Order: sequence, then structure tokens, then C-alpha cells
Amino acid sequence: SSGINAECEFPEELENARFIAEYVEYDGNRAGLYQCLDGTRYYSDVYDRIQCGASSTGCEKRTYCPAMIENGYLMREWEWNSEYEQEYTYIGEYRCHPGFELRNPQIFSSSEQDYEDKYGWGACGRSRNENVDPENLPRCVEPGSPEPCNMPEKILNGYRVEEIKNEMYDIVEQARYRCNSGYMMSETWKGDIGWCRSDRTFELPYCVDPKDWYTIEFELVPGTSKMDNAGRAKARHNYADGSSGDWYAGCDDHFNGPAAGAICRSMGFRHGKQVTADKKMKPISGLPFGITNIFCYHDDTLIMSPSCNADKYGQLGWPICTPEEQIAVQCFNEMWKVDVGFSMVERSGKMFCPVKVLKEGKEMKLKNMDIRVEWGGVHLESGDDYKTEYFKEGVHYTTNGKFSLKKGFKARFTGDKKEYDCFFCDIYMGEHIMNPWPDKNHNCPAEYSEDGGMMEDMDMN
Repeated sequence: SSGINAECEFPEELENARFIAEYVEYDGNRAGLYQCLDGTRYYSDVYDRIQCGASSTGCEKRTYCPAMIENGYLMREWEWNSEYEQEYTYIGEYRCHPGFELRNPQIFSSSEQDYEDKYGWGACGRSRNENVDPENLPRCVEPGSPEPCNMPEKILNGYRVEEIKNEMYDIVEQARYRCNSGYMMSETWKGDIGWCRSDRTFELPYCVDPKDWYTIEFELVPGTSKMDNAGRAKARHNYADGSSGDWYAGCDDHFNGPAAGAICRSMGFRHGKQVTADKKMKPISGLPFGITNIFCYHDDTLIMSPSCNADKYGQLGWPICTPEEQIAVQCFNEMWKVDVGFSMVERSGKMFCPVKVLKEGKEMKLKNMDIRVEWGGVHLESGDDYKTEYFKEGVHYTTNGKFSLKKGFKARFTGDKKEYDCFFCDIYMGEHIMNPWPDKNHNCPAEYSEDGGMMEDMDMN
């Protein structure tokens, strides 16, 4: 038709769009069909039509939710009737880049089922012009990262004075508290500091009237037993006015490991466990029972914690206890610790890898355990970077005798030392490495020290 404008051309690409096809409209004018790109829309459509001569389409970013979050991205969004906002809001569903772990925001974490049903959801509001509250969006974090805490502003008869951050992850997970005037604090094992746990529960100090305040003091009576830091436990109350009650024993009915830990923490240890008293750890003579049904729900408390229970002994209808049922515990500081060392004789190439394993404060006998050593070399690179390489027996080293308690594993390096900047050893049990965060298992220089990694502690002597 002579009325068709044949003078203009439709560009193959425009901002946020690409040319698909040309057609003639009913009025005889030429028009171009464009597809919107990169997540843009023409209102709710992914296509727009422009007249001949137009220089842009209507393809725009029309999402209500941020296209990106830190270490993650938006998959889709939709309008949803929110029970939290009592009105329609836009929901974005997010996923994390490889190597990161997604955590739901609190508004979609009211229960395990809620967390599962709304995994990756973020609440974005109703307006594209409003900034979305980051608290309503999911987070993509390194696996195993702790969750941030909303530490309570108030405790029983007290208040929060300071939030304390985990500097490694830059999140609040503890807080310091103070009592209201006229009250005394029942402390946690960290004093006036409270914290949150991975299960989202809290351990908090609390404050009471001085006439109701007391602590429970414990002592261990080992008898003639040679068990380290162990014994029958005796206890007494210490009051605000400085006076103390009589000593008493605790009955082991319903006693558990976390309660043993609570007793040990009151004496300055980090951990504890219930033990069966041997013949040399005889019951404490003449000591009456004072409490029973002693147990705790978490293994990070003192016995006065609200998450622990202790009932007065001798209540009507409750079981009585014999002296052999006096609580016996063992206290220790290391629940599990693997110390791996390394040394090398430069002239001969002899390598030594001593190993010490502590479990519940007790050194384990390693000779009959299925442990093995992997020797290796380190290539130091620019900055703090480095690469490690495991050696092959017969190519890089020869084994020199059996494992010994004093020197550990022994070998002689037979390769070219000039190919490596320093050397190390790792200890395995089966396929599992026993020192996943090694610090003393190498002879690398201090300038390559790295917090929490293989180069953390350079003292190899």
C-alpha cells in the first residue's frame, strides 16, 4: 500500500529488548514486535510493540523485589495475601550462588513446616518505590555460619546494656545485662552476659530480690580414687548476706550429662560428665540428701539456670535414695581436641608427626586405633595464598618405623626439597581427617599465618 511508511527501520536491539518481527497495523502503519530481555517487562507482558520511528520500548524493570541479594539472586515473584501484613504483598523467591547456604527471614520461620513451605521467600511490600526491609529477605551465608540474634532488651527485673557481636561473622549473638535498682543478678557462667543458641533459645541472667538470692557452691570429694578432677559432689547454698547453708548431697535420679556440665562450670571447668563411682570413690559419710531430679536441657549452663531442674529431696511420695546414689562427676576443659605437630631435620630429611588426642579430658590410646598419616609439601604464593600437595610413599618419602607415643609417625623425605617451601602432615582415621583446622602440623613461616586455617600457628618447636 502506498500509505505504508517505508522510510524507517527497526533496530535489531533496543535497550532491554530485541527485535522479533515486523507487521502492518490495521491503519496501514508499520510496527515492530520486540521481546523484553534481562527480566524486564512491558507491564505484565514479555513483549512490546512500537511504531515506526520510535527509539525505545516499554520494557522496564518492574520487579517489586530486589533482583539480587548478597551471594544470591531472585528467581521469581508474585502477589500474595500476607498473614503478617494483613494485606496483599509481593513475594520474591531467592536462591544462593554455589557454595552458600540459604537462611529464611524470621517472618517465614515460625515453625519447621513454615520454613520448609516458604523456603527462600522474601517479603517485598507493595511499592516499587519503597526500599525493602533486609530483615524480610533471605540471606545467603557460608555453611555453618551462626544466626544473628535479637537479644531481648529486658530480663527478669533487669535490662540490656550492650549487644556483643561475633566479629568473624559481624552479627550479634550475645548481650550484657544489668539489674534494676534494688535487685541482685543470678549470673550465667559468663557472668552478666547472655547469649542465643543455634536452636534459637536463649541463656540469660536474671535478677531477684536480695532476700531470694543465692548461689549453689559445689565441691568434689574423690576419696582415694585416682580419676582426674572427679568425685562425689557435695553442695551448699551461699546467700546475699555472706552466710552459707549446710552441705548436702544430690541424688542421681534423672541426673544427666548437661547437669554434670553445669556443676563443673560452677567450679571453673568448661565441661563435665556423669561417672560411675569406683570402689575407691566411696559415698561421703554422714551427708544428707538435699536435692534430686537434677537435669538440664542445654549443656552450657550453671545449675541455677531456668533451663535446669533441681527438686527438694524428701517430698511426700517421691523415691528415697541410698548413699551409693550420691552424684559423681568428672570435670574437664576439652571435649575433643586433636593436637598434631610437625618437625623436620633439614640435613637428613627426617620428618616427625606427633599426635595427641583428648576426648572428654582424657588422652586416648592411639596404638590400637586405625589412624594414618599423610605427608605433604606446601607451595607458598603471593600474599597469604598457598597450595598443598600430598606425597606418595616411595616417590617422595619412605616410612621410618612404626608409630610411637613420643615422636608419633616418622618418615624420611627423599624428594627434592627445593621444590617445596615448607612441609606438613595430616592425620586420618579411615577417610576422615582428624585435624580439619590444623595449626601446628607444618614448618611454614609466620608471614603466611592465617586465622583458623592451616597456617594459624607457626611455632613448630
